Amino acid sequence: MPDFEKAQRMSLTTQVEVNLKSALIVGSLKPGIRLITREIAEQLGTSITPVREALLRLVSSGALQATPAQAFLVPEISLARFREVNQIRKNLEGMAAAAAVKMTPGRLNDLRAHMQAFTDAIDGGDMANALQANCRFHFRLYDYAEMPTLTAMIEQLWVRIGPCFNYLQTQPCEVLRQHRLCDELFTALERGDQTLSAAAICQAIDKDAAVIQRQYLN
Repeated sequence: MPDFEKAQRMSLTTQVEVNLKSALIVGSLKPGIRLITREIAEQLGTSITPVREALLRLVSSGALQATPAQAFLVPEISLARFREVNQIRKNLEGMAAAAAVKMTPGRLNDLRAHMQAFTDAIDGGDMANALQANCRFHFRLYDYAEMPTLTAMIEQLWVRIGPCFNYLQTQPCEVLRQHRLCDELFTALERGDQTLSAAAICQAIDKDAAVIQRQYLN
């Protein structure tokens, strides 16, 4: 007979893992903080077992660190590591943006709606929602590349570098207003210009990096 209890637990573990990944990606978790299994379970309304299994999965993928005391930590990210990951991101995300140029009017409107959500959050001074909207915009674009393996690789990079975005949580939204300079990307997508589309995404990554690197200079 199927092990329904195990199947249910695995499903719950995956849900917890997705929640933790999302928190890492948008910078909700600060580098160096200790993750308490029981506290996470209480916040998510679940038992400790799936939370611990999800944390161990994230350790295996390099997104978290485990200590000898069986604690889980959000890794500190050096400036050299930050720059390395961003260079890889530009290669992979540029490839995804280039592959996503076969746009329909419906897809373009969908992307514009996601960008509008980002703009609205910036105008409202809501940095947390702005970062979430920025993430949704990027991954919707990459989904349109229809290269799921590539998108999964990009997600892993965002999970690893996401804690750096925690620096932005306390910054004024004005620091991200530069994202409104996305006209080049939409122009490239409308024209089906792969080179320009990749270049626009790389430019956006560089602009983000320039802001985030300020924390390493303090």
